Amino acid sequence: MRQLFLLGAAVVRDALADPRVAAAWPQPSVLEEQTIGSLAGHLARGGVWVVGDYLAAAPPGPDVDIETAAEYFADIADHLSASDHRAIRDRGAAVAADGHGAVLRHLDDRLAALAEQLADEPAARTVAVYAGKVMRLDDYLWTRLVEQVVHLDDLARSLDVEPWRHPPDAAALVIACGAEIGRLRRGDTAMIRTLFREGFAESLPVL
Repeated sequence: MRQLFLLGAAVVRDALADPRVAAAWPQPSVLEEQTIGSLAGHLARGGVWVVGDYLAAAPPGPDVDIETAAEYFADIADHLSASDHRAIRDRGAAVAADGHGAVLRHLDDRLAALAEQLADEPAARTVAVYAGKVMRLDDYLWTRLVEQVVHLDDLARSLDVEPWRHPPDAAALVIACGAEIGRLRRGDTAMIRTLFREGFAESLPVL
């Protein structure tokens, strides 16, 4: 998962370096109340360098609160308030306010540091993520892969361009996580119908 995360982070870097992103930085994105720049800022921070922030803290111990990537997103979807979502948008906007070039330079610096950090971390490493909840590092990296793939698609849709190519296996892992989120939040029957019966997917928001 660590190598796949880093490969995905490299795709994020390439996408943010695209001149089309720089040219459209202040324009609206497909996401509510987010510009292209703030979406890119969220993608850089939330999809990549927040991992380094969590690794910089002391390991919280071996006991975990959230077992899987799907449980992470299901828990967030069930508990985040409108003000929490506003704070997420504001963080992306704050990153974007530094400008396209500054965000890209910061992303390059953080990516280089992350490659070294992840290589040195033991397999059992845990991290304290949102609200102090503890996850295994590799499970948390799976959530970051989801952030990368989903928001890269948001960025492509915002620019009306072809999506950037993901690393091998990334899309399959993200889709598997999404299906499990739906099962956790809506139940087995709802997900079976959504996946295998036409028409049900329209009425089943996962997040």
